[in-house]
Amino acid sequence: MLGLVVPWYFYINHVTNSIVNERWDVPSVVYARPLELYKNKKISPQALMFELDSLGYIQVSNTPKLGQYQRFQSSFDIYTKGFDFAEGGSVPRRLKLKLANGVVESISPDLYRLEPKVIGHFFSAGLENRQPIKVEEIPDTMVTGLQAVEDRSFSEHHGVSWFGILRAAIKNILAGEVVQGGSTITQQLVKNKLQYNHNSLLRKLHEALAATLLETKLDKKAIIEMYFNEIYWGQDGKVSIHGVVEAAEYYFAKPVTRLSVAEQALLVGIIKGPSWYNPFKQAQRATARRNLVLNTWYETGVIGKNQWQSATQQPLGLSQHRRLKTDFEDYMDVVKRQLRSQFSPSDLKQKGLKIFTYLDPYIQYKTTQTAKNTNQWLSTDVESAIVVSGAQNAELLAITGSKNAKSHYNRALLAKRQIGSLIKPLVYLAGLELLPGFDLQQPLNDSELTVTTTDGKLWQPKNWDQQSWGEISAERALIYSRNQATVDLGLKVGLDNFIAYLTQLGLNINRSDHPSLFLGAIDLTPFEVQHLFGLFASRGKNQQIYAVNYITQSNGKLLSQSQQVRQKQPKTAHIDAINRALHAITTEGTANKVTQKFNLPQPMFGKTGTTNKGRDSWFSGFNQELLVTVWVGRDDNKPTPYSGSNGALILWSHLFMNL
Repeated sequence: MLGLVVPWYFYINHVTNSIVNERWDVPSVVYARPLELYKNKKISPQALMFELDSLGYIQVSNTPKLGQYQRFQSSFDIYTKGFDFAEGGSVPRRLKLKLANGVVESISPDLYRLEPKVIGHFFSAGLENRQPIKVEEIPDTMVTGLQAVEDRSFSEHHGVSWFGILRAAIKNILAGEVVQGGSTITQQLVKNKLQYNHNSLLRKLHEALAATLLETKLDKKAIIEMYFNEIYWGQDGKVSIHGVVEAAEYYFAKPVTRLSVAEQALLVGIIKGPSWYNPFKQAQRATARRNLVLNTWYETGVIGKNQWQSATQQPLGLSQHRRLKTDFEDYMDVVKRQLRSQFSPSDLKQKGLKIFTYLDPYIQYKTTQTAKNTNQWLSTDVESAIVVSGAQNAELLAITGSKNAKSHYNRALLAKRQIGSLIKPLVYLAGLELLPGFDLQQPLNDSELTVTTTDGKLWQPKNWDQQSWGEISAERALIYSRNQATVDLGLKVGLDNFIAYLTQLGLNINRSDHPSLFLGAIDLTPFEVQHLFGLFASRGKNQQIYAVNYITQSNGKLLSQSQQVRQKQPKTAHIDAINRALHAITTEGTANKVTQKFNLPQPMFGKTGTTNKGRDSWFSGFNQELLVTVWVGRDDNKPTPYSGSNGALILWSHLFMNL
């Protein structure tokens, strides 16, 4: 007997010690940017409603309560949920605003930030989503209510309630089936930790001894806190929802502290069977279970009569924000790249960091929809990729790497393709920067020319229309994308000087000794192209596009913040000269469809790019607010019928029309 009992005791003692000393793997959370609302803020009613819906706010027809909003024509009444930001929290409050002509006409209070949307996590191998919380932060009704439903003698027993086991056994015998369990909260915690998948007398003995030992090592407060942070509350796809914080977010898109009595009761009721009482799939069954919990709370004095009557009449009030399918995986690819140099994978999966990005959920949705509609405007055999950032601030707002939502290949970040004429603004900028006395009114020779390359071969560049215009101004050559004139300028700058200049701007290219570089014989991803044109959109200020804004520890302490890396900064006058030509391209040059067909608000700036036989169709363009790069082509690099102006430009224009 001793040979069996003593090892068994030491095993159970080891199990309870592991429970006491366990440190959860807390995944890091990635957030979108918080929406700031203030007078004259540009935002459409559709964009505001999308933001509210994606954050789990529920639209109502009467006075809104916490997490709800009411809309009457262009006026909004929002009861916000609050959020703890690193620099100070936004408290829940009523927010009233009116929109007119796409801007906030009036707002009270004057400035408010909505909470940011969660766009991703860094999970450990177990795919468990959990954010720990102190028991003091959980509503008292929920703490005492859990005990009333699951373990009324919790404060009295020492891990096992023998009276509860006897009572449950009698009820089960009388019912002829298992209708009640006798496990205490401590036993349930042990069961959850040990993860038994079978019922047996030995398992019950394990639980009973472990629960008794655990209560000698932890006080009641610590046990109930661990229970709320450990217990399983359901499944979000492959990810397990553990802990009350994630349960409140998953079902109601609210902090635990903001849950109503009815919402608390539903969560406590779900514990008995998260799949059986899944409120998304079994609303009637979940409602009956919630009301049973509320009845128990009323009978045991956890809540009063008025609370009971009101709560039982409430709808489930589940948030539908998870059903708004917006794909953030491509954006998360950029976030992961940016974090590699700062944090190890284990830090991201275990330490519960909070990563705040620049992603705009509404712009990301519209970008994804635009790529998805590629087949509507172009042929079905081409793919597309789109990158959107702030024109002035280099903040990455959205990125989509495929027209197919099921594609796992992020072309915007990974597909290196020849950029064609997109390189030309940089050739002319280099001329302004490196050639004394050169300006865009200087003449260039748009005529046939022959260049002897370093390997002794002859290269004869041709214009896209197979014609030569003779002597034309540099500005006109850029506006109409003349190849021969561009090479004429490139040769004056010098190939080595041009490569060195691109390097100073932060563009790392494979060493090229062929003058075709002046016409875009260089492979870049759409994301890298976005960096280049960010130089023009920001008038020389920004050359690196960033996804991550700042990172905090789980307690809100700031760890790091993004900073623009300064490369060589061109003269503003030179950038402005190029931008005047980029604007003319959209009104009279190769991208005139922007104004003549799509009638987009002015001023717009941009440049088309096309490689041989339409293998790559590009357009990178911007206004005062947004910079967007679009690529269209085939994955197998076969020819397409599209140039920059009738391929990528079409998607670009439709996106701008819908923002």
